[in-house]
Amino acid sequence: MVIRYSEAFIEQALVKVYSRGERTVKSVAEELNVNFHTVKNWMKEAGSGVSPVKEKRPQDWTPEQQLIALHQTHGLSSEALQTWCRE
Repeated sequence: MVIRYSEAFIEQALVKVYSRGERTVKSVAEELNVNFHTVKNWMKEAGSGVSPVKEKRPQDWTPEQQLIALHQTHGLSSEALQTWCRE
């Protein structure tokens, strides 16, 4: 049986792999319940399409970026704030 993963799942998995820190690709693959070689193939296919710099965690933001985020999100409704966070 062949498992088909959505593009969104693959993209999120690659972001998680590229921002894994000290963890191994294998441990991230196990966490996602995806075969290690499948993840490696996704990485190869993505090439430079997804880079570790593309996604920065809020903990890695500069104080200026944190202030901008605070200004952008101040006063948003709960639903709008959740949408902003996902983007």
